[in-house]
Amino acid sequence: MDQTEATGRDERHTQGTDRPAPRAASGTAFFVAVLRAAHLIIDGQPPVLNDTVAARLLGGETLAQIRARADELQTPPNRGLRSHVLLRSRFTEDTLMDAVADGVEQYVLLGAGLDSFAYRQPSWARRLSIIEVDHPSSQAGKREVLAAAGVEIPPNVRFADVDFERETLAHGLARTGVDTSKRTFFSWLGVTMYLTREAIEATLRTVLSFPRGSGIVFTYAHTDSLASQLARGSASDGEPWVSYFTPEEVEAMLRSLGFSGTRFLSREEAQRRYYANRTDGFEAPPRVSVVAATV
Repeated sequence: MDQTEATGRDERHTQGTDRPAPRAASGTAFFVAVLRAAHLIIDGQPPVLNDTVAARLLGGETLAQIRARADELQTPPNRGLRSHVLLRSRFTEDTLMDAVADGVEQYVLLGAGLDSFAYRQPSWARRLSIIEVDHPSSQAGKREVLAAAGVEIPPNVRFADVDFERETLAHGLARTGVDTSKRTFFSWLGVTMYLTREAIEATLRTVLSFPRGSGIVFTYAHTDSLASQLARGSASDGEPWVSYFTPEEVEAMLRSLGFSGTRFLSREEAQRRYYANRTDGFEAPPRVSVVAATV
């Protein structure tokens, strides 16, 4: 694998829903959207991530199936995976909010899939340029899904159709109008485990080419038994995980590349910030593997 795959992958292995993805969305993007929509249907309040758009993108048949299989979706493995997907997006969006307050002007989502931030964006995000990067066929599929759901594309949002078999991330961003002179925030969720370290570092170097004060939040696979369990499920779908890191290894990599700062979200902080005082028993995932890095 190489950088050509850096925007299109995510965790495919999930339990409790076997409905195929709609024609216009990849299976990966669909399952992640199911997890986000299920949270508002079967979990208590307050939501970890208030993704009110995901359900609109999925349609009534899928939502009915979520309700019918609520007990199955509340098994510990499914709760843990759902919590992981919600937490990584919530932390990313909170970190983005702080970055915007500090002067960031662009938000680039690498492997946007069916991410819905742009379509439920808060007032503080409206001064951002939001660029969703994905393969051309994935982007076309998302636009079809948005149109079918009656979701309007805000004026500050555009799609960067990048075919990584034909061009690098840096070239694709430049070609699609991403301003490399502006401070930019990147999200890169659920991808690095599928890539070689060389490909991971290539993407991170592209982030480093943006002005000081830019940054990225990304997830990584931790070297432990939980990750191995998820990896086996992914491998059975033909998408083996190839890169694992400890937090110390991630920090060393980021420092060696030249990032000026790193911040790891701990499970304790996540529990305190996003899961405290809940009455439904929903909690932070057993392993939190998300990091923010600053250029």
